[in-house]
Amino acid sequence: VHGDSLTVLQAPEFVSFQKGDWPVSGEKIPDLVALTMGFSVQEDLSWPGLQAGPLFQRPRANVLVVVRGVDSLALPQSVASYPLENPVPFTLDSVAETVHSLFAEDTPVVLQLAPSEERLYMLGKANAVFEDLPVTLQQIRARLSQDGSVLASLPLNSLSRNAEADLLFLSEVQVLHDITALLQRHRHLAKDHSPDLYSLELSGLEELSRLYGQDSPQYRDATSILASVLQKFGEDVYGLYGNSAVVEVVTVKTFEAPLTRKSRSILESKQIV
Repeated sequence: VHGDSLTVLQAPEFVSFQKGDWPVSGEKIPDLVALTMGFSVQEDLSWPGLQAGPLFQRPRANVLVVVRGVDSLALPQSVASYPLENPVPFTLDSVAETVHSLFAEDTPVVLQLAPSEERLYMLGKANAVFEDLPVTLQQIRARLSQDGSVLASLPLNSLSRNAEADLLFLSEVQVLHDITALLQRHRHLAKDHSPDLYSLELSGLEELSRLYGQDSPQYRDATSILASVLQKFGEDVYGLYGNSAVVEVVTVKTFEAPLTRKSRSILESKQIV
């Protein structure tokens, strides 16, 4: 039986993830991300899945994608995958603060996307580039009908471009697409020496399973779309950062406690009608 998991999609060779079934606990993920970026953490992680890397080499970016509503995705090209225990909600705020305090003079990208009313948390100068990412349902609808919309290239099958939950899911696919497109257009961001941090939490699958059920064609189609989109997203980001990015995917059927941030579903929040 598959349980929740942490899958490393991409990592440079100097960040050495070992293959094995060592479980990692949800609340330890921020420390794990910090360690991959060459930052120190307060408590020793003592987890055999990650071996200490060279002190003077740090990846240019860490990209963590949390997918809610599914315990595993078919990601055959990954570096390693580990069982996730104790799936408590977590944020990478502590890692973001470290990036900003260590690289205050530079322009690190720190981008956090979460399924709440203000869905994008951004800090720092570099992020002006990402200000046009669509975040409200209204912007999402508009974005999906413009040039470069993923609707043109995705096999929608049972998904509808008129149903709100389907649109929310498709918008998250769109955001992944737009992040790589923006990085392609502003390549200097991936080339400067301050490390970048992306924390993207996707709740579209969770909404689809709530609305249609996990045996529905919509949920099945969305799951396979997301798996192939994430595989490509990982490859694209890794390449844009000169093969020096760590890309992880955490799949969680349900978090064990409510998120500390306002975590109402985007479909329930009032301001986006």
